[in-house]
Amino acid sequence: MTPSPRRSSFAWLLWLVGGFIGAHRFYLGSYLGGAAQLGLLLYGLAGLPGSRFCLMVLLPWLLFDLWWVHRRLKQLKEGGTGAMDGDGDGDDAPAARQATRRPAPRDAAKDFDLAALAEANKLQERFVAAAEAGDWGQAVAIGEQIVAAMRRVFRGPHQNLAMTLCMLGQACYRVDAFDKARASLEESLSIGRKIGMPAEDMDVARKALDLTLVGIEQRKARGATSDEQGALLNLLDDREARYRDALAQGDLQSAEKLCAEAVAASRRLHGGPDKTVVLHLSSHAELCRRLRWNEKAQASADEAIAMIGQLGLDDSWRRGPTNTLALLHAAAGRADEAEALYKKTIAMAVSEAGGGSSDGVVRAFNNLAFLYAESGQDVKAELCYARALVHLDKLPPGEGDTELHSDMLNNFASLHMSRRDFVRARELFERSLDIQQRSCRGISATAANAHNDLGLIAQEEGDLRQALLHFKRTLLLNQICTPDHFRNIDNAQRNIESVSIALAAVARAARMEPST
Repeated sequence: MTPSPRRSSFAWLLWLVGGFIGAHRFYLGSYLGGAAQLGLLLYGLAGLPGSRFCLMVLLPWLLFDLWWVHRRLKQLKEGGTGAMDGDGDGDDAPAARQATRRPAPRDAAKDFDLAALAEANKLQERFVAAAEAGDWGQAVAIGEQIVAAMRRVFRGPHQNLAMTLCMLGQACYRVDAFDKARASLEESLSIGRKIGMPAEDMDVARKALDLTLVGIEQRKARGATSDEQGALLNLLDDREARYRDALAQGDLQSAEKLCAEAVAASRRLHGGPDKTVVLHLSSHAELCRRLRWNEKAQASADEAIAMIGQLGLDDSWRRGPTNTLALLHAAAGRADEAEALYKKTIAMAVSEAGGGSSDGVVRAFNNLAFLYAESGQDVKAELCYARALVHLDKLPPGEGDTELHSDMLNNFASLHMSRRDFVRARELFERSLDIQQRSCRGISATAANAHNDLGLIAQEEGDLRQALLHFKRTLLLNQICTPDHFRNIDNAQRNIESVSIALAAVARAARMEPST
């Protein structure tokens, strides 16, 4: 029994009018290929994720079938399946029967791994979903699988492979994997030139490659020469931004953890001593000190100073970790060691400012003055505070570290207050409040401290109404800025109650006093 004849003219007509539904393949016996083409068409028209890619796969497949139909008809004719145009006679039957006993020629459609093609179609849906969700890392992983599947399907240059490589290159660009993106896009263009890919598809790949080359240049400008270094740079930038945000919000523990990750990322990036490592070690030391993790703070500060020596950096780099070490010695009661280090920081800050004034100079004098005040050396403390105030006056108004300026003024005012020089203390507290008003509308813990001390001064001077106003302001600011500092809130509440009782007593006394 011989297969039914196939008419070449009818096969070409089916390709022309029914190719999108695989009619010509069904007619020529390639039922799996016909079913695949019909499935691609139905999915492409359904408007589901990846439908556009299905139509992109179907169109070049139909163009490929121009060659496939010709070859298939030739194979069937050589196999003696009957007169292709219906004009043969029975004399050909013996030859046909003889041909059927020979091994059948291989189906050209089996040159393609249709299972791999079906896998690529499924992966395409996942790729589109990941891209629409903005999960470009997942999209890159899926894109690599699609390219591998396409290489199994098309074992050589092909438009579908070129477009898949272009798609992968664009996904790699999104995750800053510029080297991988460049390789994929260059291969896509190379295949496109070989097969004569449409101009609009070539333009897409060229534009993506241009963007990738710009990204590579920008990465080089930042000091990274590979995708791995670029990824580390991005990680480092992320950790820097996040630990600064955590610090601004007062979350010291989160800030310390993120800063430690920044230290680790900078070590991996540079593979040894570097300015970036020094910078983050200094920040980590200060964060640990503020958390009272003194051993960790000292270890980070010591390592930062040692690395500064290895790199041959100037004293501007030493000032931060040296100041942290001085604060650690002061907290541990080692006043002599702290004083020596504070004096070093003053010399470094003055040298860094070129003999002029800066926040660094103000901070250095303020720290040494606070050390003297805590150890009972009020004369030395006043001298250092006065020098800090001189440098503060030289700074442009409204600029610099306003918290530092207010803290220094509050400290100096407290020294005058302890000497009962209320006039000078009030001037300094009011100046501190003025700075806070300009910087944060007076809503800060520093402003709360100033109002509290002004209330105490007013109470000492007998101005109970003014004292009550300051204490109420202190309570409000503590509730807003430091709600977990219950001791400060309780103190403010007690001060309010004490002054209120005193005012009530004065009022009762005034009512009982006989009129004259």
